[in-house]
Amino acid sequence: MNERFLLARLRLMISTPALRAKHLDNHYALQQVIVDALGDDATDPDTAFHAQAAAGACLAAMHTALVRWAEDDGRTELPELIAKALAAAFGDDMVDTGPDA
Repeated sequence: MNERFLLARLRLMISTPALRAKHLDNHYALQQVIVDALGDDATDPDTAFHAQAAAGACLAAMHTALVRWAEDDGRTELPELIAKALAAAFGDDMVDTGPDA
C-alpha cells in the first residue's frame, strides 16, 4: 500500500466521527481474533483477561503510533513510532527495538 494513500486514509478516519467509531468496532473484533488465535485456556477467566488486556494494549499502541505518524505527515519512521508506543505500554525491557536493543 502506498504511504501517501495510507496517510490520507488515516487522516480521513481521524477526522470523521463515523469512521472513528467503525475503527473502534474493528479494533474490538481484531482483539477478539487475536485472543482466540492465542488459544490459551480461554475457560480460565484470569488467562482470558490477561490475553484480552495484552491484545488491547498492543492494538492501542499501534493506533497511537499510526495517529502520531499521520499527524507528523509520515515524516517519522512508522516502525520507530510503533516501537516507542509498545515500549511506553510494556516497558523498554519488553520491546526489542532492533539490533542495538
